[in-house]
Amino acid sequence: MELTPEKIYTHFKGRKSVYQEKKHCQMLIKIMMNRNKSCMTYFCVEAMIAESTFWLWLKKHELFRDVYSYCKMVSKQLWYEEGLEIKNTNYQMGTINYAMDHWKLIGWAKFGISKNSKIRLDLKAGDTPAEHYASILEQAASGDFTASEFKQLMEAVNVGLNVHQVFELQKQIDALKSDMGIMKDNTNVDNPFSDKGIEKKD
Repeated sequence: MELTPEKIYTHFKGRKSVYQEKKHCQMLIKIMMNRNKSCMTYFCVEAMIAESTFWLWLKKHELFRDVYSYCKMVSKQLWYEEGLEIKNTNYQMGTINYAMDHWKLIGWAKFGISKNSKIRLDLKAGDTPAEHYASILEQAASGDFTASEFKQLMEAVNVGLNVHQVFELQKQIDALKSDMGIMKDNTNVDNPFSDKGIEKKD
């Protein structure tokens, strides 16, 4: 597919990408089962959608989510098999071959398999820590994190939740203090149950 600046601009200007079940599920299967593609970014380019749209479709459409989950396993299996082929290949003595390094790089790019891999989070900046927590659990259920990554994320979110709760509690305390001050200003000291109200002018 030939992409030009004009074509991309025209496609995205003033319109939203519409999910079409059969078309996009079959497109996803075709791309994910192609050893030379087999990742979400290829699908986004082919379907001409943003990455955020892809994650939204996963949330909203169960069949699309199930197809992606299954095809992701197929894609990873194809990658494993390619690694075995490289491992069992005999090379001439003294020959420098970068096939294994390239294979590892592909694993990092497609599946985040690396000691220093980056974690991709499907989060909205304006959401509360509780909403972030729910989104991370949803991603974890889809198998997007390793056990250690999930543990680190949960620790970070718990810190965020605690800070958020402290700020919310402080806001409630400040509001209570303000209400107490107003009540004090409008209460007769000699008779606490008497409301001074607003003084009338003659």
